[in-house]
Amino acid sequence: ASGAKGKTGTRAFMAIGALLGEQHAFMHDLESFFWVLFWICIHCDGPEESRVVDEFDQWNFISTDLLAKEKRGQVSHEGDFIRAAEKSFTPYYQPLIPWVNRLRKAVFPNGGRWEKEDGGLYVRMQQILQEAQRDPKVAEL
Repeated sequence: ASGAKGKTGTRAFMAIGALLGEQHAFMHDLESFFWVLFWICIHCDGPEESRVVDEFDQWNFISTDLLAKEKRGQVSHEGDFIRAAEKSFTPYYQPLIPWVNRLRKAVFPNGGRWEKEDGGLYVRMQQILQEAQRDPKVAEL
């Protein structure tokens, strides 16, 4: 723990539990990685171009409770997540949709927040990312 007296970090990347005031755990860091990748896929069209997407840009300004609710809604249902990704990910990052979805399923078991710490999550996330690197569509990026 950082010792900070309150919530710290970039709000759009914070884990749902951290937004709700939970004591920091390594699981929050792994979830934050998911949100950073999700954000990049929406706001960057390759390494040189970025854009503002109002629907997600508001994540920097809305209340932490509302942001937690928004994030839960983004990850709760696989079909909804894939449709939202197909609509929101930039063309450059469209090939990552199945891989980000696999990360979503690992980080949010059964479409919900984790209930207990999972010491194997880091390795599973790493394996998903390594498999993604071998995907010919992703290798072109």
